[in-house]
Amino acid sequence: MTTNAIAQHAAACIGAIPSQPTAATVHPLPAVAPGYRLAPVKVVTGTSSIIAHIPDPLFCTEDHVDEPVRALEDVMHRGDVSSVYVPTFGYGAYPVQMHAWVESDPVATDDRFKAAHVAIGDASGDEGSHITPEMAEKLADDLIGFAAELRHLANVARRANAVASRPSLRKRQGGVA
Repeated sequence: MTTNAIAQHAAACIGAIPSQPTAATVHPLPAVAPGYRLAPVKVVTGTSSIIAHIPDPLFCTEDHVDEPVRALEDVMHRGDVSSVYVPTFGYGAYPVQMHAWVESDPVATDDRFKAAHVAIGDASGDEGSHITPEMAEKLADDLIGFAAELRHLANVARRANAVASRPSLRKRQGGVA
């Protein structure tokens, strides 16, 4: 094998390349389980704060830096909220609302809260309901039935209004209704 000019130049430069740090000084990121990503969390203690990194479920859309905690155990995981609002022409203090999202509490003592589950709340500020995926599917079926009944009630009201707006036969013939 012949030595060419490029190989001679590269060999001459090798001594000039500074040594690189060994792998012992590199801090590798921890392995993260499937379905999770490594996410930063801001932990505020007194007047100081630190950024820690924790496994964050892929459904979690909370910004754990913008919403700091006092301890890593305080981190909750929540997904995006889906909502339905019931309008009113009446005098309610606030419209009827229902909100649902996926959440988990990694340090809960009850495994059902620790696992990803569906949380449902309203505008009252009450804790609301926490349901398993199976319970959520049953509720969805019930809501589909409720929606069909709501359509039926709308048609009943529409027909009642149509009948009420027609003059009676007696009025049309000049009699007393």
